[in-house]
Amino acid sequence: MSSLAYETYGDVLIATFNGAITRRNAPSYQEELSAAFESARSIVVDLTEIDDVPEAGFRMLLQLYHQASCRGGEIALVGLNRDLRATVDATGFSEFFVLCETLDEAIERLCYESAGHASLR
Repeated sequence: MSSLAYETYGDVLIATFNGAITRRNAPSYQEELSAAFESARSIVVDLTEIDDVPEAGFRMLLQLYHQASCRGGEIALVGLNRDLRATVDATGFSEFFVLCETLDEAIERLCYESAGHASLR
């Protein structure tokens, strides 16, 4: 079973996926995140528990990128495994996303309210 949890930290929405992102659940995740994203400027997407992202998942991420860029924000991807990182690099998506190893690093880079002292957990 897959799930999506999210919270706002300053002006950043943090979305954490567990389980699989599939072509079936990606559209509902997109709707849910778009609605939650209304009060944020940027988004951190934690993919630590995700092994693979299908085409529908990347489409969802690109739509979120568009939404963030319209607000002057960015999207950070956290916790990419080696295969996902290779896919992101090979497709050129690394030009659209900030790639981070940890949530704290992503918040530090995206949250304008953190001012050098970001720590989520």
